Amino acid sequence: MLHTFTFISFPLFLHKKNSPEKKRPSRLRLRHLHLFAYSATLLNPTPQTKLSSIGDGGAPPSQKYNHQKSSTGDSIFPDTTKASGAFATTYHHHVTTNDDHENHHKQFILTNTDRPRFHSIDCETPEDGLTAGRRLPLAFSFNDKMVILTSLHGLLCVGTGKFQYSDECTGLILWNPLTGDCKGLSNKGCHDKECYTTYDHGIFGLYYISSLDDYRLLRVTYYPSIYIYIYSLKSDSWRKVESTENFQQRDSNWASLASKQEHPSQILLNEKLYFLKQVDIERETFIKSYSVMRFDTKTEEFTEIAMPCFGNQRTRCLGFMVLKGCIHFCIAILIGKENNMTNSEMIELWRMDGDKDWTKVLTYGPMSFFLLGGSLLHFMRNGNLLVQNEGNVYVFDMKKDTKEMVFTYPINPPNEQVYQRRMDSNISPIGKYIETIVSPKQHSLHVRKWFLTTSGLEWCTVRSWQEYDAYERSMIEKYGEDITEHTGNDVDLWALSQGGRKDHIYGIGSSNHNFAATETPSYGHSMLSIEYVQSQLQIRELQIQMEKERKAREDLQDQITKEREIERKSRKTMQAQISELMRRFGFH
Repeated sequence: MLHTFTFISFPLFLHKKNSPEKKRPSRLRLRHLHLFAYSATLLNPTPQTKLSSIGDGGAPPSQKYNHQKSSTGDSIFPDTTKASGAFATTYHHHVTTNDDHENHHKQFILTNTDRPRFHSIDCETPEDGLTAGRRLPLAFSFNDKMVILTSLHGLLCVGTGKFQYSDECTGLILWNPLTGDCKGLSNKGCHDKECYTTYDHGIFGLYYISSLDDYRLLRVTYYPSIYIYIYSLKSDSWRKVESTENFQQRDSNWASLASKQEHPSQILLNEKLYFLKQVDIERETFIKSYSVMRFDTKTEEFTEIAMPCFGNQRTRCLGFMVLKGCIHFCIAILIGKENNMTNSEMIELWRMDGDKDWTKVLTYGPMSFFLLGGSLLHFMRNGNLLVQNEGNVYVFDMKKDTKEMVFTYPINPPNEQVYQRRMDSNISPIGKYIETIVSPKQHSLHVRKWFLTTSGLEWCTVRSWQEYDAYERSMIEKYGEDITEHTGNDVDLWALSQGGRKDHIYGIGSSNHNFAATETPSYGHSMLSIEYVQSQLQIRELQIQMEKERKAREDLQDQITKEREIERKSRKTMQAQISELMRRFGFH
């Protein structure tokens, strides 16, 4: 079952790889279909494009479900949906300003097989099950590891590498699972090993600077020392930030069977990053204190915000999220003093008002689930909870006090031990993302160009067309005007070399791991730059045409207004002349 959101999805996985009936569309063409479909929803809005807000739905109060309201009587989840504007507002602007995206989340799930593939589920309709498997953007085997570090606007920041004997990843990649676009992050400007390679210490946080149209990655290490780095996608480089704030990573996955812990939750709201800080007051007793670390993306400074105190109660954080424009904190509180395996818990949801006040807006329980290893994946729009435990995904209906398993994780692991060791890391709250067509390559000043040489494909990174031309001239001087003799027996490469060396760019849109992570040239994936230019020109021509039509409508309206004014003045003059004639001839 397909779902239509604010923009229309054309899923890649519906096309058979070897289907003779339909040719699989290119990622670039799909991207433009997304853009044109999205423009249609702006020009022809329908009632379905407006998403409803969370409310109690008139449900009677129950003993286990306490859905509280504000003093004004409104729903505890205020509607702060922002208008998209006209088509002139770009798709990317819509993605970065529309708060309703909390209702479009997909849950990333990785399969453990000899040829791993990824799936997703719709967090609002999990009963539809998993999507068909799709390829990962890198060469991946069962012994490899891919860790989702953070996500924003449909982009996942993942760490890759072989982690059997090391806690270090060999690459950081920005990846859009919907379009397949990915970009390897350079280590330029990063002098400390922990900044780029260590993935299980400190925090990662993606954010967006609208004034600079730049995506940035905040990296904080706290072991062995506190360092703060910021990566800029536009410059493809890191820089060190001086800061004296010392805070620990949230240890959120203490009950997981996975060998690696999750990274702390992040929230980007009003150009500020929020991280949950957790401190163990007494180890192995689950008595913890919580606070929020706020990072101002403009001043690049941290501020600590106090949170509700739970005293000596044993607690576990379940979620740190944005619901209807407000930060919420979900926690499980252990009930009783017996063995943890027989205890139950109460679920509380707190809302942050301003920068220091917290209001408890929901209480649910008692129940027994989260403290035994379950994880909260998503707070659904209808008020239900989407949770997972040992590979099973459930929906908790807090109004009816029911739990329903919507599906079981479908894998065939080599052995049960491996299955138990890696299951929770594959279904994790950190793997939640929204589907957009934002590309990590559209926000980078670095464009990689590929050239034919006697040794195959050779790459250079350029900052301007002048440098590109200079490099091309050096290649011509080295190999001569006619380079067909250097292409070997590959007819396709020879054909691509004709008509000028600017007519082909290898690597753009590629899902090859070598290109994304190591910048090694790829022979198997290519896209003609002339197609890219033509498609961009078509989009530009459409925008120009729509602007002309808008201007024509304005001119027509101005002309109609002027004609009406002339008609009014003419009518007034005629009435004055008639009145003057009647006065002269004595008519009254």
